[in-house]
Amino acid sequence: MAVRLKKLQGSEIPEEQRHLGEEEIFQVVTADDQQHFFASEVEAAAKVAQLIDSERDQNA
Repeated sequence: MAVRLKKLQGSEIPEEQRHLGEEEIFQVVTADDQQHFFASEVEAAAKVAQLIDSERDQNA
């Protein structure tokens, strides 16, 4: 599964996600366009790892 991690800043942050942070938040997007938002890069990276592990388990 392709997963993308992106840092969003300022006006890039969707209005409904501004509660996570005013300056920057982190977005994880999967190949099937599921979007997850996190206040910290560590949380976002953990989600990426979870998604990759889940995909690996399904293909095993």
